[in-house]
Amino acid sequence: MTSALPQSPNTTEPPSLLGNCSDLACANSTSGDTAPTLQTAIDIISYINYLLLPVLLVLGLTGNTLTVIIMQTKRYTHLTSRLFLIALALSDSFLLLTQPFNKDFVLTLLGTDLRALSNVGCKAFFVIFKTAKMSSSWFLVFICWERFVAVWFPLKAKMICTKRVALVLILAVYVIILTYTSVWSYASQITQDGICHPDVYDKKNPAEVSRFGTFLLGGLSIYSMIPMCFLVTMTPMIAFKLTRQSQKRKSMIGKSAKKSTAQDTNRTTIMLVGVMVAYILLISPVTALHMSAFFLRVNAFGSNALGFLVFKEVSQILEQINYAINFFLYVLTSNMFRQGLNEIFQCSAWQRLSRATGSKSSGSDFQASTRRKYLESSETAASTVSK
Repeated sequence: MTSALPQSPNTTEPPSLLGNCSDLACANSTSGDTAPTLQTAIDIISYINYLLLPVLLVLGLTGNTLTVIIMQTKRYTHLTSRLFLIALALSDSFLLLTQPFNKDFVLTLLGTDLRALSNVGCKAFFVIFKTAKMSSSWFLVFICWERFVAVWFPLKAKMICTKRVALVLILAVYVIILTYTSVWSYASQITQDGICHPDVYDKKNPAEVSRFGTFLLGGLSIYSMIPMCFLVTMTPMIAFKLTRQSQKRKSMIGKSAKKSTAQDTNRTTIMLVGVMVAYILLISPVTALHMSAFFLRVNAFGSNALGFLVFKEVSQILEQINYAINFFLYVLTSNMFRQGLNEIFQCSAWQRLSRATGSKSSGSDFQASTRRKYLESSETAASTVSK
């Protein structure tokens, strides 16, 4: 896709994936016998997107909403981690709401790019989009950090992991990342074809390339590289400590409690390891996507060679899955979370039953009163006639 800025000639432009093109006219210029295969892959992914996008959007928003509601119950009011979980659910929800507008088939269905209604709107969209992505990663790190402190320093955990500290960290993340993405928004512009892109810069100018590359590297470091380092470091240490504690408990308590203790430890360990592995597997492709787009001098969300388009679509699907599955990971691995969810549904069912019973009772009382008044009026009329 061509931007409003000049492009370097084909002799010096780095080759794109399975084809040297960055313009819509050469989007399908793939050499050899790979073109039909890649086109088939694009068609299949398009059908998957039509089904998966609304499903993940509904499931993700529903799950994040239930997470926020559960975190407000008395069961979680004393936990510092609930603040991080609420912030994580909110960031994930913003990401899920904004990501569809980066999909090619959504732009085709709408017939226009809603992000490109104005230059300010284009910049604001990607500021919100990037802030949601980056903050979500750090809230996950904070959740892991809170567990790390609780497991390794249990006596100091209440002094370190306070609600005030949690609120300060959440506010700091939003302020720092929002400031960074706002400055970076200079590259979010509307191209000549009326599409809003987050990576519009003069790819022929070495100074502009260096400037954008610095912002990109910093953004990807905030988004995935640094959070991954923290998660990969802390998660195995937490799992190791929990295993050691479980073994010590087994030697101190009776056999009847051994099984339940081991199960609780295994669930916690599985949840931590599962969240870390899911994050790395689902986020790494998007990081590689943006780095590839920069080195290939193409727009990450533009119409490029078929190989790059396949890579982009798969990366976006994996990213969306990452922001939609946290609720289900909580349900699968946390007994406390399942109990909170069960209480919410039981409370809702009880309220519906009470309303139904109340309305039925009111209706019965009204019918009985009407019948009693009718009988009284009939008796009065009969006595009048007899007189």
